[in-house]
Amino acid sequence: MTRLDSVKIIVPNNCLELTSDSYHTTLKNRFDLITEDSFTFNKLGVRGLKSIKIDNLAKNTILDFSSKILRADYVEGINKNTISQAIDNINDLGLIKLDTNKFIDSAKFLSLDVTDNIKLGYETNELFYTTLANVPLAQKYDISYYKSKSNLGVVWSGKQKTLKDRFIFYDKTKEIKKDKTLFSTDYSNKITNDFIGVNRIEQNLTSLAQIRAYYKTTNLTDVLQSDTKANLIKFTKMTSKSDNNFDLRLFEHYQGMSYKAIRISIGEVEIIKRCNYDWSRIELFVKSFCDKNYRRYLVSLRDEYQRLNKALGKTDVGIIEQIKQLLSA
Repeated sequence: MTRLDSVKIIVPNNCLELTSDSYHTTLKNRFDLITEDSFTFNKLGVRGLKSIKIDNLAKNTILDFSSKILRADYVEGINKNTISQAIDNINDLGLIKLDTNKFIDSAKFLSLDVTDNIKLGYETNELFYTTLANVPLAQKYDISYYKSKSNLGVVWSGKQKTLKDRFIFYDKTKEIKKDKTLFSTDYSNKITNDFIGVNRIEQNLTSLAQIRAYYKTTNLTDVLQSDTKANLIKFTKMTSKSDNNFDLRLFEHYQGMSYKAIRISIGEVEIIKRCNYDWSRIELFVKSFCDKNYRRYLVSLRDEYQRLNKALGKTDVGIIEQIKQLLSA
C-alpha cells in the first residue's frame, strides 16, 4: 500500500463548500484590474497543516499538509484508507469545508513524500547508521550521516543539477521522543507506542515528473491505489553497486574508536582495502570516525590510495538485502 507523509495537493475550487472570511487578499494594478484574489491560511500552529491557499483567479486550491493531520492515526500515513479522515480533520478546523467525494475524485499531487515504516528486529544504533552511510552506492549520490540528540540517520542526495533525488533512512523512534508538538496532545502515548522500534525510509518527490516516473500519473486516487513500491525501486537502484564487495567488519570491530586509533590498529592499507578501493567511501569512512577536521588524515591516505587503487575486496552486505526484503513486504 502506498503511504505518504508530507503532500502538496491541488484541487479545483468547486470542491469548496465553505470558506472563512479571514485571511482574504485582494490586489489591483494601476489599471484597477484585480491581480490577486485569494485566501491564504498558514502558520496556524495546527499539527500537520502547513498551509491552504485558495486562488479565486486561477480557480484552484492548494493544500500542504502531512500525515500528522491524522492525529492518533499518524503511523498509518496518508493512504487510500485515511485520505477521507485527513479531509475531515481539515474541515473540522473551520477554515474551509471541502466536499470529500469531489476532492478525492479531482485532486492531483504537486509533491509528496513516500514513506515506509520498517522494523529490523534489532536496535539500530550509531553502528547501524554509520555502516549504512558507508555502503557503496551509485556515484551520483552525496551521502550525509547525521547524529544528534533528536535523531540518527542517513540522507542520500542526488547530484543532478536540476531537481535532485532525496532519500532518507532514520530512527523514527528517536525522532518521536523529541517531538515537542506531540506531547501537548491527548494521543501522545499511542503515537509513541506505535513507533517503538520503527525505522522510517522516506523519499521526497518534489516534481510532477518524479511522481509520474513511479505512478504514471499525479491523480490522487490512482497514486494511493497503486501497488508501486517506490522506495524499494529507489533503494534497489541506489545499492546496485553493493555486490558483496564491501567489508563491514571495520565498523563492527572498531565502533566507538577514533579514526586515529583505528589507523594505528590496522593501518591505512587495510582501511583502503576494506573500503573497496573507493575514494568516496574512504573519505566518508574517515569522516564518520572523526568529530572534526577529518581532512587532515586524507593527505597520507591519498598517497597510499594512489599506490593501491587497482585491487578489490569481497564480503557480504546483508544489511542491504534485509532492507530490500522489508520494503517488498
